[in-house]
Amino acid sequence: MVELNWHDYLVMVSCVASIAGLVLLGESTATDSATPADDRALSEEILIKMSFTYSIVYSISALGLNFPLPEDSIVLLSLKFSTVLSYLLTASSILSLPLQRMTVRQIEE
Repeated sequence: MVELNWHDYLVMVSCVASIAGLVLLGESTATDSATPADDRALSEEILIKMSFTYSIVYSISALGLNFPLPEDSIVLLSLKFSTVLSYLLTASSILSLPLQRMTVRQIEE
């Protein structure tokens, strides 16, 4: 049996919230498909979707590290690599969203 701590429960809630965010973003684009979207709004939406997707990948790989695996297993190594990479990609896409908004405002002025 896998023993979970508070961080694992927080990661599970984060995964569910990310899935809900992707579903809500998917529904809004499906209804707004008749209106043409400009490139700035499209890039902002893509950044938000990327952050949700990377968060889901992080959640799955972080929870996968709780299972007992042999120390020299390639599965354990790939889970650790996926966890680190998806965490960094999530942080970079979240940090680039305000930077993209600042750039859009500077171009408009």
